[in-house]
Amino acid sequence: MKKEIAIIGGGISGMCSAYFLHKSGYQVSIFDANKIGVECSYGNAGLIVPSHFETLASPGILKKGLKWMLNPNSPFFLKPKLDLDLLKWIIRFNTFCTTKHVNENKHFLKDINLYSLDLYKQLKQSSDFEFDFKNSGLLMMCKEEKTLKEEQALVKEAKEIGLNAEILNSDDLKKLEPNATFNVLGASYFKDDSKIQPYDFIIAIKNYLEKNGVNIYENCLIEDVNISNGKVVSIVDSSNNDYSFDQYVFTTGIYTSKIAKKFNLNLPMQGGKGFSFITEKNEALDFSTPMILAEEKVAVTPYSDYVRFGGTMMLGVNDLTINDRRINNIRKAANSYINGLEISESSMKDIWAGLRPCSPDGIPYIGRSDSLSNVIIATGHAMMGVSLGPATGKIVSDLINENNTDLNIQKMNLNRFT
Repeated sequence: MKKEIAIIGGGISGMCSAYFLHKSGYQVSIFDANKIGVECSYGNAGLIVPSHFETLASPGILKKGLKWMLNPNSPFFLKPKLDLDLLKWIIRFNTFCTTKHVNENKHFLKDINLYSLDLYKQLKQSSDFEFDFKNSGLLMMCKEEKTLKEEQALVKEAKEIGLNAEILNSDDLKKLEPNATFNVLGASYFKDDSKIQPYDFIIAIKNYLEKNGVNIYENCLIEDVNISNGKVVSIVDSSNNDYSFDQYVFTTGIYTSKIAKKFNLNLPMQGGKGFSFITEKNEALDFSTPMILAEEKVAVTPYSDYVRFGGTMMLGVNDLTINDRRINNIRKAANSYINGLEISESSMKDIWAGLRPCSPDGIPYIGRSDSLSNVIIATGHAMMGVSLGPATGKIVSDLINENNTDLNIQKMNLNRFT
């Protein structure tokens, strides 16, 4: 008889976990508090980013410090409020904003992103489901000389750890993207980076899993767990329905912290609120390489018929309301970097907000609970949830199969703050 596995959380980590577990022969059920695919992964820029080998907690963030964190128009903003958990998180975060911390983790972050990229390629080559994947590269577009120098140093470091990267001047950019022009001095170009459309990818997996006998419970909020003899024996939804399985995987993003406390786990996280919108392709947007507008931290991902713009990291905010100021800041940034672009407020569609689950050290939490033998947790991916989706799913599957993981995952252990 097949062992039964419950996946709580139907974002990209949960769906990839379900896929790899199904392929391993388990009977899988997925529970999501909403419709599958509409939470944090939905409005994501869709980038797979080996280039992001620096942790979110980095000296660059610390340098900007209060200049950014108390400026409501900055890319990285802290909404002041009396919240002990937020204060503890900020203190921890600041202790990790060191060159030493970045250097200790850059190889791991590079390796896990490349591992996930390879899994995306394998999924693309399989006949299980179709999705749009492009090895597109990524441009970090720089308006200021200071920023370009910082990118030059990052490119040098990227090459040292085995990534394919270079600096492009304005002529190089014209050769790469001949149909568009940009108001920048130059850019770094990370050739290993790639892109997908996250929602389409998740729905493709969902359709495949449903056709192959995986149970999917949408609009089903899991509120509690029953524990006995060192195991979770069942999960309980908001209507007091009880579900029993052999093993349980929690991939519920920022909301995982609450349930983890029942497992005597301390998983400090803050929701890094971000926003995005799409606009139809036009002459100014006739380019195919995704980019990040470096000074404004705005991601720009072109697809065949539209472009998604996203950005902002707001801490201390745990709702999904749309902040018009933030949306307009993204719009204005895009207009100032891309020549001829005049995005109006009325042309912004599919306006979205999401809460990225951010650990204070910038490293995800993935592992098996020490106290509960049949519980695995995978969360804390911050802005790399889509990038690390397949890697997370494969690691979860290996843990349940009691196989050695392809990567050493000790850096992501669940007990590092307990």
